[in-house]
Order: sequence, then C-alpha cells, then structure tokens
Amino acid sequence: MKDQYETLEFPEILKMIAARCTFYDAKQKAMAIDLLEDEDDIKEELDRVNEAMDLTRLLGRLPVTPMEDMSLALKKAEMDGTLTCEELWNINSVLKNVRSLHQYFASYEGEIKALRDLVEGLEGDDALSREIERIIEPDMHVSDHASPKLYKIRKSMISMKARIRKSMEGYLKENKDRLSMDSLTTKNNHLVLGVKASYKNDVKGIVHATSNTGQTYFIEPESVVMMNNDYNTLVSEEHDEVMKILHDLTRRVRRSAIHLKYDQEILLDLDLIFAKARFGSDYDCVIPEMGAKTLSLKQARHPLIDQKKVVANDIILDTPMLMITGSNTGGKTVALKTAGLLSLMGLCALPVPAVKAEIPLYDGIYVDVGDEQSIEASLSTYSSHMKRIIEITKQADANSLVLIDEIGSGTDPQEGAALAKAIISFLLNKGCTLLVSTHYGKLKTFGKSRDDITLASVGFDMETMKPTYHLKLHSVGMSYAFEIASSLGLDEQIVKEGLAFKEDSISKEAKLMEKLEKQEKEIALKEEKVDELLVENRKAKEKYEKQLKGAQKEKEHILADAHEQANKILEESKDMVDEVVADLKKQGSLKDHQVIEAKHELDEMKYVKKEKKKVQDHTFVVGDHVRLDKMNREGDVIEVGKNHEVTISLAGLPVKLKDNEITFLHSKTKTKLKKARTHTKTKKTGSYEVNVIGMRYVEAMETVDKFLDDALMLGYPSIRIVHGMGTGALRKGVRQMLDHKSFVKEYRDGGPNEGGLGATLVYFK
Repeated sequence: MKDQYETLEFPEILKMIAARCTFYDAKQKAMAIDLLEDEDDIKEELDRVNEAMDLTRLLGRLPVTPMEDMSLALKKAEMDGTLTCEELWNINSVLKNVRSLHQYFASYEGEIKALRDLVEGLEGDDALSREIERIIEPDMHVSDHASPKLYKIRKSMISMKARIRKSMEGYLKENKDRLSMDSLTTKNNHLVLGVKASYKNDVKGIVHATSNTGQTYFIEPESVVMMNNDYNTLVSEEHDEVMKILHDLTRRVRRSAIHLKYDQEILLDLDLIFAKARFGSDYDCVIPEMGAKTLSLKQARHPLIDQKKVVANDIILDTPMLMITGSNTGGKTVALKTAGLLSLMGLCALPVPAVKAEIPLYDGIYVDVGDEQSIEASLSTYSSHMKRIIEITKQADANSLVLIDEIGSGTDPQEGAALAKAIISFLLNKGCTLLVSTHYGKLKTFGKSRDDITLASVGFDMETMKPTYHLKLHSVGMSYAFEIASSLGLDEQIVKEGLAFKEDSISKEAKLMEKLEKQEKEIALKEEKVDELLVENRKAKEKYEKQLKGAQKEKEHILADAHEQANKILEESKDMVDEVVADLKKQGSLKDHQVIEAKHELDEMKYVKKEKKKVQDHTFVVGDHVRLDKMNREGDVIEVGKNHEVTISLAGLPVKLKDNEITFLHSKTKTKLKKARTHTKTKKTGSYEVNVIGMRYVEAMETVDKFLDDALMLGYPSIRIVHGMGTGALRKGVRQMLDHKSFVKEYRDGGPNEGGLGATLVYFK
C-alpha cells in the first residue's frame, strides 16, 4: 500500500499534521499514521479528534511547550542512579505540561467525553515540580538555597575566595620591588604573583609557571596555598552536598516513575490528537461517517491545492462505479485523487476537507494514476499502466476502492476501449468500488448502457476555452479537441477537414450521443447560473443578518454606556447632596433621617444589570460529585438539607451552599477513580496570619494564594500577611495579588503593634 499512499500524496498530509505537533516524538508518531482496521478504533479516534476540534475552537491550542523524552532518565532513576540537573529539568517540563493541561481542561465548562480517559489519566506531581524548581536554577545549577548546609558551604567558599584575593593583594603591595608585574594573574586556576627571577627564593610558595624568557616566576605564596587547600576542601564538600541533594530528588522521581511514564505517553497522544484537530480546523474539515454503504463526499476539496483556488466538488457513488469524462486538463485526475485521498484519510481516522463525508470501511485503496514510464524495466507508458492494473486485478476484492485514470489509454483507441470494458466488467464482478476517468467515446456509451455505472463530467467554459474543474454528476463530458485546437491557433481549414473526417468516421449512435452531450452541457450551464444566483441570494441574506446582529450589539453597548453615565451622574449628585447637607446641618435645619431617605431614593434610581439565576434541574443525593461554580473546585455532597441547601465536603471541610451554586458532575457509583492518583495538598494554616519572610518570590506568592483561600473557607473576617520590608518585592507582589481577589474588601499596612510596613492586614467582604 505504500506506493498507493505516495501516489495519493498521503505523506504530505502526514507532514502537515506533524508540523502541528509540539513534541518531537509526537511528530514521529504523526509520520507513522496508517490505516486502522477495526471500525470501533476508527470511530473512537475520530470522536477524540472531533472533541479536540471543539475544545480548540473554544479554548485555543494546547498550552504545552517542547519536552525531551525522559524514558532513559526514568530508567536511570529506577536503577538508583543520580539524575543530572538537565535530566531533572526535563522531567519538570513534563510535570509543567501536565499542570498546564489540568488548568486548560478545567476551564472547559462542558462535559469531556471522548477524551475523558486521557484527561483523567494525567497525574502530574505539583509538589515534585515545585521542589525541582526550588532546587535547580534555569542555568542548570543547584540553587544555593537547596539545603541549609549547601548555603553555608557556598557562603564559606565566597568568604575564602575573598580572603585569598585580599591576601594576594597584600603580597602585591608589600613586594612591589620583587615583582615584574604590578597586578595579579591566574595560572592553573590559581592567583599568582609575577616574581622577578632574582627574587624567586625570597617568596616562598609553589611555582606554577615561568615566562618564556625565564625572567618571571609565577608563584603562589605559601600562606595562600594553605587557604587554597581549605578552599578545595570546601569545593569537595560542596560537590558531595550537591550530589546528595540530586540523589534525594532522584529518589522522589523514582517514586513517581510509573505515573511520569504514563503522563509522557498521554501528553504525546493528546499532542497528536490536537494536531489532527488543528489540521481539521485550519482546512474546514468534517469528521467523516465511517462504515457507510457507499462513498459520498459533498463539496470535497483536495487539501494540497491552494484552498483559496481549489474547486469543491460532490463525489457521490450511487452505483458501484463512477466514470468521469471530459476534456484533458479538466480536473478528472484531481477528482480521482481527491476521492482516494479523502477516503484514505478517513480510514486513518483523520478529518477530511468537505462539507459532509460518508466513507465505507475499505480494506484497501488501489491506484493507477499518472503516466510515469518505468525506465529501469524499459516499459512504455502503456506497459507501465498495464503492469499496475494487473496487480490491481489480482489484489482488489469486494471491499476495495479502485482508482484508474484514463483507463485503456496509451494504445490503439479501439483495442484500448475494448480492453478497458473487460477490465471494468471484471472488477465490478468482483464487487469492487470503481472510480475511472476516460475520454473514449465507446467507454462513455458503455457506461450509459449499464445500470451499475454512473457517468460524470468535468466542466469546460466555451467562452474562455478553459476548464472550470467542476464535476457534474449524471452527465457526459466532451473532449473539445477541435475547439481547443482552434482556440490555440490551428488553421481553420485543418479544423474543418478534421470535423469532416470525424463526421464520416462516427456511427449514427455516436452522433446521437454527441448531440445528447451538447444538450446536457447547455442544461448544465443554465443550472450553474441558477446556483450562482442562489448563492448570491444566500450571501445577501447572511450579510443582512450579520448587520442586524451588529446593530443589536451596538444598541446594547449604547444602552450600557447610558446606564453607566446615569449612575455616574447619580453618584456625583449624592456627593453634591452631602456638601449641601453639611451646610444645612451647620444651620440646624436638616435631620439625619431626611438625608438617609433622600440618598436611598437616589440609590433606587440606579440601573442594576439583572443577572440570570441558574435553575437547577438535578436532584442531589449524598455521594454526588459536584463543582462549586464560584470557586471552580470539586467536592462530594455529604448532606442534603431543606430549602435547596446542600453540604459539600471540600478538602475535608463542610461547606453549605444553595443547590443553584453547584454543578452536578457525576454520581459516586458511576465514577471509577484511579487508586494510584496522588495529589499534593498544601497544609491548612488554621491561623489568621502567614509569614513568608525568607521565601523565594514564587514560593511566597503560592503560599499567600493558598492561605487566602483557606482563610476564606474557614470564615476569618480578616488576616495578616507578614512579608517584611527588605527590597519591597514581596510586599509589592502580595498587594498586586490582593488587587485581583474579588473577595478582598480592603487592605492596609500594619500598625505599630501589627508589624508596621512589614505586614499587610486584609479584610474580606
């Protein structure tokens, strides 16, 4: 089948899908896409692609970044090896992708069905990811703060380096007369003094090198040698501590190795599925209905032709065979290739560029398209074609789709047409589905005489003398040989004589056929004009509806602005009232209750947008798994009360809500949770304050964010965040976060006994 794939240019389609993959291994899988034999497998994969297309349209492409294959690293970890910073960073890239996909799919408000197994199979490990990011810097070095011991060692190393330099600079000042250089230099990664040869014995230490002339000795003083020995000891201690840290981190990876492997496989599967979906969206494809009795492709387009120029055609087989006739270069070959390529794409569970597609479950697609000669075998065009047709007659069966371009060509027309009839009859008797093209008149007559053959023609514009590439079903096409020759400049006398010869040579039956073809052509042209008018009318209607919608939106926008402006004027009026009231109060002519009533009347005049209340259509029972709409979290129903009240267990805490504030996900009995799934939980503070002094910025922000959620759920009216003064980065970050929290009423600096500028007090609504 490989040759058939290449003839239909299927590898080019695979390249287009591979280009839409993010991961290298997913690209490799895309290039290996092949026929799926089982109908259930095809439909399952197409359902996944269809759902991915919906998600892509609503949420955009998958938020993943390239990652390296971590299989070897996981094997290394399982064999108790120690992973490098690069290997751990690659593992973290997988975990970050999983985290991104968790957020991506959680943002979808609908129900995920076809992709559910893959989505729920993504485990991830946020705690491990944070630990890798805490320990390893982006430059692939272990962070100073990876452990207290490492921080102490590196601090000592910096101090020792400073002592060595200070000592060397002291030697430099004290021994100016003995030195040939007035600055320090480095030899063998050691700071050395450039000592004159005549004073080399006056400076005790190690000679690391001499100059080319022998007049300068590069010496490391003895006291500095001792310090460097101490420094080397620190370097060794640092290496041991780094390896210990990496080994401990590797052990954590080893504990999650199985989940990490599955996560990587699922990421590759999702990347490939969404690449197919992006291809489908980019080319306005549909999901084909597989397992149909007959091939039906409505408004099918060849995906490798410029989509702005390609002509869409209906390729529908009401009978076992479709015979396409018409002029050369009129699109017969493209129609055949389109039918074959789209059928192959459907059998490989890919979306196809059409308005609607119904494709039988062919077990093979056999193609003879093109006029390449086999030079090595010294075969003519006819021999080359015949060799392929012989293979087709041997291999094709009742479940095969056969495409033959210009059947019977390359030899004497009489013999070629006769042989073509025999080949067609043989393949139809075997039960094959056939699409063939021809310009032989005898084959057209043969096709009209059989009920199991449908004739179609490719269009030709007589005014411009150019093909239209439109496929017309249930019609016969003409070759237009004389018309084309005349338009290209062939002498008119030659054309007339040729027509006379043709008139003498064709039979009465053939003349009637030609007359019928011309009449059908005239009818087809009229039908095309009617279709064009219908299209124009539809476009005008769509344009009007679009303008109407635009006007409605503009009206709503103007009303919203007007309401906002009115509310603004009312607020300004209330401020003015306050000023007047203040003056009147001074005069003692106004009472407080009158002011309150006046302001209340102004508030009543405000425009408030009415929000639609959610109507709950599910009757909740204990055990139902639900999502809390406002918090976007999930929990289980543990109690159903009166007046539409339900109690939800959220991370072990009971939360009472109205039933229209939650969304039913599934019942307890219908969901099968994976036992191996592990989730990292941040400890609840249980306190009204949190201290993030000394934390890294990212860690501090995550801690504060979680603390805010916990405090809100535990019912605290206010909390205190201790961030210190320092550079001000933590204070600024905390306040930026608070500005984006809708449940925060206000915040302020701490008072004299509340931490001052080093703390922020937060009040909830």
